[in-house]
Amino acid sequence: MTDAETLVPVVASGAPLATPLTRLHSTAKMLGITVLDALDADGPWLDDETAAIVACGVCVALSPGLDDDLRADVLAMALAASYLMSIGETGRAGDITATNIVVISRTRVPDPPQGPGKLATVIAREHGRDTASAAFEYTVPARD
Repeated sequence: MTDAETLVPVVASGAPLATPLTRLHSTAKMLGITVLDALDADGPWLDDETAAIVACGVCVALSPGLDDDLRADVLAMALAASYLMSIGETGRAGDITATNIVVISRTRVPDPPQGPGKLATVIAREHGRDTASAAFEYTVPARD
């Protein structure tokens, strides 16, 4: 077994998790983060511009219209945002904190600077995605 093979997560049966998306879902589950489709009986509840919403670092709602590769990259971005939410309050407006909601757009950032986009790209690559960037534009809506 090579070093690369030992890094691939496995399920209880011992079989490797087949895709980067499956691996990212497994990581989210191990971290206690719920991942669900932003869909109910009335249809999708995210607009066409929104890829995902991260709520307080414990729930990720993904747009059901994303293909698996885009979904994997967006989930990596959501996991990066969830990590930043776990760090705590900074007191600066617009920062990602545990009490915020983060809205991730479908607009990819091709060469992410330091921050959640750079971390998302590392997370995606560590889970098997061959992507130049898993960074997306995001907003942190102001709290009332």
